Amino acid sequence: MLGTLTAAEMAVPNLIKVTTFLGDRSYAAVNREVRREILGEHRPVLTVIVADIFDPNWMLEIEAVAAD
Repeated sequence: MLGTLTAAEMAVPNLIKVTTFLGDRSYAAVNREVRREILGEHRPVLTVIVADIFDPNWMLEIEAVAAD
């Protein structure tokens, strides 16, 4: 996600919405920890959904919307 933002000449403050699809509820705590580490004090709209992800080897999928 950060690489994509950089390529678009944007950064974390440009994020306005982040949706995370977790493959299992057991990943919720680590997801929250990593999200706080990456976002810092920035607080975009956040949604976390526990879903049956297409590939069972994936722990999560992230969809992010950024605006300039």
